[in-house]
Amino acid sequence: MSAVDLETLKAYLRVLDGDLDLALQLALAAAEAEAGAFLGVALDTFGAEPPGDIVMAVLVLAQVHADACTAPESEWRRTAAHNLLRPHRLATGIGGIA
Repeated sequence: MSAVDLETLKAYLRVLDGDLDLALQLALAAAEAEAGAFLGVALDTFGAEPPGDIVMAVLVLAQVHADACTAPESEWRRTAAHNLLRPHRLATGIGGIA
């Protein structure tokens, strides 16, 4: 199950045709994997309709993976996405098993 479908990503990126569907699907898969790794849980943990900030973070991360932009711009977008994900993060790396 995907947190964001391809049509939602295409609307967010303002893509009108299907020429880039395969590339966008790969970017979306990479974005969801990155978001899940950052959160420490799979996105399907949040159910069929994840919170809006998680959806927006996945869209921004997919844009990072799909767009050709400068490294600083990519890092700015990635930081914005991580800020949206942070309240839902379970694996903080702080503490440990006693």
